[in-house]
Amino acid sequence: MRVLTCASTGQSITLLGEPIANSGEAKVWQTNRNGYLAKIYHSQTPDRVQKLAVMIAHRPKEPNSHLNHISFAWPKSVLKDAQGNCVGFLMPEIKEAKELIDIYNTKRRKALKLEVDWRFLHTTAMNIASIIEAIHASGYVLGDIKPQNILVNDRALPSIIDTDSFQVRNPKNNKVYRCLVQDGGNKPSIKQPKLYPYMST
Repeated sequence: MRVLTCASTGQSITLLGEPIANSGEAKVWQTNRNGYLAKIYHSQTPDRVQKLAVMIAHRPKEPNSHLNHISFAWPKSVLKDAQGNCVGFLMPEIKEAKELIDIYNTKRRKALKLEVDWRFLHTTAMNIASIIEAIHASGYVLGDIKPQNILVNDRALPSIIDTDSFQVRNPKNNKVYRCLVQDGGNKPSIKQPKLYPYMST
């Protein structure tokens, strides 16, 4: 059991049990703070610390606040170890939601017995576009868009996770912290140039 400090409040944050997710750059943990998870990096860099500070200070406008919905798992506070070093951050937990691929893939929908029709799919797509618009309007760029990073609830409301992979620009000095994460698999990505003609309007 590891205890960290929430930089914004000074409160102790305890990591519970085993990691619920593990990637090449970090692990995600349940915490003793209800409704919040901790993302702890395997190693930390000055740029990453600065990037988190910019994100925490400049959160995008929540397009679905009137629906009491969390549209993006945005960093809420830096987490520090006993030596005062930044080791990760606290973020809201997205509950009762499925990965986007479970929604749009027919076989997976049937396997999970999800009641999804074309109206639900269209509404989900529209809401994803709305969220991305809000993110871009705040000067951020999604550099790692993939189905695993978009969760959808039973109201067709999506939530984007892994937000610390976004490209971030500091509005005070225009310094850009680029997205260093890329999907190493063979799945289609809207970042691939070969897909651009199909996206033109």
